[in-house]
Amino acid sequence: MDRLFSKLRGRESLLLPFDSIRRNLRQQSPLYRGLREVPLDRIIGSVGRYSEMNREFLPLNDALRDRWVKMAELAHTEGWLPIELYQVGNAYFVRDGNHRVSAARQLKFPTIEAHVWEFPDDIEIGAKDSLDEVLNRFREREFLEKTGLRYTHPDYDIRFTAGGRYPELQAQIEELRQKLQLIDEREVSYQEAADLWYEMVYLPTIEVIRESGLLQAFPGRTEADLFAWMSLHRDRLREEYGNFDSLSELALRLMATHREKPAARMTRRVRRLLGNEQLPPLAGLDEEE
Repeated sequence: MDRLFSKLRGRESLLLPFDSIRRNLRQQSPLYRGLREVPLDRIIGSVGRYSEMNREFLPLNDALRDRWVKMAELAHTEGWLPIELYQVGNAYFVRDGNHRVSAARQLKFPTIEAHVWEFPDDIEIGAKDSLDEVLNRFREREFLEKTGLRYTHPDYDIRFTAGGRYPELQAQIEELRQKLQLIDEREVSYQEAADLWYEMVYLPTIEVIRESGLLQAFPGRTEADLFAWMSLHRDRLREEYGNFDSLSELALRLMATHREKPAARMTRRVRRLLGNEQLPPLAGLDEEE
């Protein structure tokens, strides 16, 4: 039932796999923080059992039934040994003790005793975040550190809903950097190229998107989503919509084609009430290529 309702509401239903997150952390060696009482609702992932339990630590198959029942019985008789957790920010991942966490949650315990090893990092992981959302934060952090755009442009606002296309943006900046070096016959830093890319490529395209009203045809999407779609897949769009002289002309054609119909608008509102609003597809951006 929980898996069904999770799908209907469009929320993450599985535990977060710790190994996928660990490889993106700044520091790979954790620091032992001692024995603590950890809130159960902050334990959202596992090192090895993430495919066997959902986000509420309910087992996904009956093979774990006997082990689960045993843990529940021990809670009222002998008690449990402390579990072992990895900590990243305010989130915790089970190193050992998945069944104890599962039983504790269903028994409505507020906390559980655990040995905690912390990976110091400033990344934020919410209790309901999907793996894609978490990994996207790592990609954005790398992008900002490499470009410095957050410091040089206080109005910086590049946010993706579709997988995080930051590596493609970095490739654009590097291509511009190489062109500038050939034209100016001098060394051009990546940060200098990033500033020029943001001012001469990204912002003008965003202005076109705003003026055309195209964003209204894709509710839930961001300006960055449409920028990536229009600039990174320009050849594909030219094949589909015909030749165009400018991004302004392309934006108007897209607006005429994708303007939301009344029936689609009503369907979207119903899905929003159910907590399962689906984003309009952007070909080539909703999946990793």
